[in-house]
Amino acid sequence: MLVIGLDAADRQLIEQWADAGRLPNIARLRAEGVWGSLATTADTVHVSAWPSIFSGVTPDEHGLYHAYVMQEGVQEPVRPRPEDCPVPFLWKLLDEQGKKSIVMDAFLTCPLRDFSGIQIVDWGSWTWFFGQDIRPASIKEEIRRKFGNYPAEDHSKVGMTPPADPVGFYNRLMKGVEKKTEVAKWLMESQSWDFFLLVFGECHAAGHYFWHYQDPDYIAYPEHCDPALRTAMQDIYIALDRSIGELLEQADDDTTVMVVSGDGMGPNYSGSHLLAELLKRMQLMNAGDRVPAEQSQSTSGKRSFSSVLRGLIPKQLRAVISRYVLPRSFSERLSLHWQTADIEWSRTRAFVIENANEGYIRINLKDREPEGIVEKSGEYDRLCESLLKVTRSLSNPANGKSAVTHVHKTVDLYSGPCVRNMPDIIINWDPDAEVTTDLHTKQLGTVSCPHAAYEVSPYYSGNHRGNAFVAAAGPEIHARNVLSGASILDLAPTILTFFHIPVPDYMDGAVRSSLLNCRPNPRPADRFTGTDTRAE
Repeated sequence: MLVIGLDAADRQLIEQWADAGRLPNIARLRAEGVWGSLATTADTVHVSAWPSIFSGVTPDEHGLYHAYVMQEGVQEPVRPRPEDCPVPFLWKLLDEQGKKSIVMDAFLTCPLRDFSGIQIVDWGSWTWFFGQDIRPASIKEEIRRKFGNYPAEDHSKVGMTPPADPVGFYNRLMKGVEKKTEVAKWLMESQSWDFFLLVFGECHAAGHYFWHYQDPDYIAYPEHCDPALRTAMQDIYIALDRSIGELLEQADDDTTVMVVSGDGMGPNYSGSHLLAELLKRMQLMNAGDRVPAEQSQSTSGKRSFSSVLRGLIPKQLRAVISRYVLPRSFSERLSLHWQTADIEWSRTRAFVIENANEGYIRINLKDREPEGIVEKSGEYDRLCESLLKVTRSLSNPANGKSAVTHVHKTVDLYSGPCVRNMPDIIINWDPDAEVTTDLHTKQLGTVSCPHAAYEVSPYYSGNHRGNAFVAAAGPEIHARNVLSGASILDLAPTILTFFHIPVPDYMDGAVRSSLLNCRPNPRPADRFTGTDTRAE
């Protein structure tokens, strides 16, 4: 089986461009095999999609839900560590049953110990969560010698400022698609494998930074730009479709092929950049205030000094230092520290976990946060209810539309072992409200920011939306079939069944017999919000 991941490729755009004849290889897969939309955990927590695909469980089970996560006993957000994931990735289970796997640029993963296959981690990933690593060493040397480095920069080199050279960035992403395809074809031809997973991240980067060039209805659509940028997103989708065609040619007739995306991309109308001001208005978060003299030697005082120091360094200079001077690990730690450096924890009951997409609010809870002040019992529940009431009333004062689709108290959705490391309140924004600089609440009036979401770091003009899909064809695929009612959690158990490997009881998805000509797993799955994932 060959699984091609298109990171943040949008189902609606795929259908539109395939119907227009611009994506002939995906159109062929749709026509000859199985095509369908997938329910996705990304509708609630967008970064969780790929780990959920790889593990078959929801984010409260695997804990990999965002670029910045909390850890019980740690006051500040940290980068997630995929090596600490409590459930195995799919290819580990395959390896244990003697199936040889090649895994290339799987998003938010890490190299596994005692693994007999080939692992290429963060070589051409859009966002690095582990760091570049290729195993075994012999493959690493061969890739370096034959193909050199991946040509496009990753998110850490782009996200602090908008791309200074968008045409150059576009050209490097196009070259990235081509080079990754060359490496994959070489591996398919030269190595022995049963399961090959390859993830393209170029459409993820393109969606974030090129959306406004191609959407004339979007607020940030420029009247004038380089003509190449008008079709930059489409061109990258076309290049990916061309790569899919080449990989299909490389595969033999016995290979089953799946093309998968765990979420999509649309215009960026997130209101998350306004949440800190909302919490201040609610008198729940103290940040940026002068520290009283008696606290000048306290931890809070030190954090405020760090924030002042950050303010003395011009933003553009900070970006240059982070991008070109500091080691990646140090730059990440510094960036994480500065997110909460000016918070006075002794006077903060709730705070924001920085997120460019959905809104994350964390309660400063006693015995969970080292400097927590909110009691576990009734105070926590009352505070959550207050936050739910205010955030559910949020609207865009410019048009009166509700700004949110859903606001969740996390423990009402999830109960797995990683839930204590998640935000307490999750806000999913409604792009139809077209939020930019203002949010209105019935209780507190209007909170404002001088900038829209696309004008603040990480400067996304496009942002994540559900729109997940799967296209599949091959000897084990039902021909000319439309898949319905499935979720991304069904992919792992279905792939295991394809290889005649028992599905672990902990997996939340179910085998989709409408996808494969295989015997469905009779075990029902009862844990996935919004979708029936019971075995068919």
